[in-house]
Amino acid sequence: MKWNLQALFTGEAVHLPLRDELDLSDFEFQGQQPLKTPVLVEGAVHAAGGIVILRVTVTYKFHGHCDRCLAPFERDGRFDAEHILVTSTEEESDDLVVLDHYMLDLDDLIQADLWMDLPTKSLCRNDCRGLCPHCGKDLNEGLCGCSEKQVDPRLEALRQWID
Repeated sequence: MKWNLQALFTGEAVHLPLRDELDLSDFEFQGQQPLKTPVLVEGAVHAAGGIVILRVTVTYKFHGHCDRCLAPFERDGRFDAEHILVTSTEEESDDLVVLDHYMLDLDDLIQADLWMDLPTKSLCRNDCRGLCPHCGKDLNEGLCGCSEKQVDPRLEALRQWID
């Protein structure tokens, strides 16, 4: 959604509350679309001393598959974001968000923030044991019957040399 912030830049207003639910279901992250439910953005835009600052809290539900055991899972996510908004600048900076005709495209900005907040390793839980590399059993459900002393066939020649 686009928000018109002209009143904040012209001094007609000093505070604009923001509350929006963003549909980012087509947002792609690591080959998946993990945001199946709306992303909630709450906060405000403040103008003070010639500076316009956006401060928001973003709440979302991450739907993914575990990188170790492949089980589907959901996890709640939340982060705070702050951005300095300008209508023009002579220098390029990652700290400034340049608005076109006083319009803030909240969807694009929040997508960029989400990209930085999402986990690089998706785990169903921190102590996930994963799958057995030999039989494929989910080790979170219990041990499998595979022998722990199985030797990598590429190293079998070394074992024979030692014997």
